[in-house]
Amino acid sequence: MSRRLAVKIDGRERLVEIDEAVVRVDGQVVDVDVTEAEPGVWLLRRGSEQAVAHVDGRGGKLAVEIRRPGRDAQVIAAEVSDARRGPSAAPSRAAAGGAPITVRSPIPGRLIKLLVKVGDAVAAGQTLIVLEAMKMENELAAPRAGRVAELRVAEGAAVDAAQELIVIA
Repeated sequence: MSRRLAVKIDGRERLVEIDEAVVRVDGQVVDVDVTEAEPGVWLLRRGSEQAVAHVDGRGGKLAVEIRRPGRDAQVIAAEVSDARRGPSAAPSRAAAGGAPITVRSPIPGRLIKLLVKVGDAVAAGQTLIVLEAMKMENELAAPRAGRVAELRVAEGAAVDAAQELIVIA
């Protein structure tokens, strides 16, 4: 199934076309494999690199959080509309900016350090968890300020890619 979307980020609109085998941005093929892991969670692979994108929003306004192993989370605000029909229905997750957000594992591994507990106040960018994968330590940071509402994993646990770890309210 093919989709054509108009995506506006920082005031710049781009045409994104996604079909079963090819992703194009403004007509240029982008060498990336995109798989929907679950509603609102997308696995992105390009060569040996991978990232997990969490899409939160309602209507045509989205917050897209992209996590890559060994790097800080990147949050992008975007407006999305169907290129043929106007504003699209966004994934059914709560809008970012005050609504709870779930921190997920970007890759499979083992949780070696849990640096927060339920009720802790956290700042945007603060390290919450250290995940070991492929003999490397990956720090997972808070995508925004808030308070730890839930811990969904314990120190020492094995985790899967896209597994829910912490909920920040």
